[in-house]
Amino acid sequence: MSLMLPELSNPYLNSLAIGFVYGLVACTATCLPYIAGYIASAGTTFRRSVLITLIFNAGRITAYTLIGALLGIFGSLARSFVDDATLASLQIYSTIIFGIVTIIIGTSLLYKTRKNSCNCNKPPLNPKWLPNRFDVGAYVLGLSRGLVLCPPLIALLFSSILFANPVNSIAFAALFGIGTAVSPMLLIGGVTGWLLSKAPLLRNFIALAGAIIIILLGIITLISSLITLV
Repeated sequence: MSLMLPELSNPYLNSLAIGFVYGLVACTATCLPYIAGYIASAGTTFRRSVLITLIFNAGRITAYTLIGALLGIFGSLARSFVDDATLASLQIYSTIIFGIVTIIIGTSLLYKTRKNSCNCNKPPLNPKWLPNRFDVGAYVLGLSRGLVLCPPLIALLFSSILFANPVNSIAFAALFGIGTAVSPMLLIGGVTGWLLSKAPLLRNFIALAGAIIIILLGIITLISSLITLV
């Protein structure tokens, strides 16, 4: 296996370790702006922010697992017919989709923020209800981000095709995703919410700014991808 780390001969531990290293190096830097903007708009307590980060990462892990399943099932064909140019094109198109989804989610957050600011006397949602705990927007944002092809994951899966069955490919991809999730991203997300909670008088402004940041990030991502495509 070409991506084996030193002294890690177990492919499952290797997948987890590669994900962890990649999470430290790249995932935190690339995902944190989206998470921070979402946290600013959707929730500003440490516990709530950690939950949002976990749900975002759950979406990414789901996406990685789907990619692992597809490559596990069609691995031999993919290895024969998919080249670097095809992977680059797929990454551009998936990034375009991610940009569009980000804009939609940011717009939704902006609408909710404006609506909540006009209903200050509305009673809070019951935190014991599961639908109020599971943030669909954070999950979809993480899912769309995870569908943007991750080079280390693709390299890991392609290098394992020769000896791995579809079940193993799914396991490798899921473990890689879990490894990326066990990174400073989780703690930083919680600390971000905790810091923002220290300014309750600016809550509406922070929520509005967070939604606008998400929209701008989506626009920048979309424009950059379209320019690359052209």
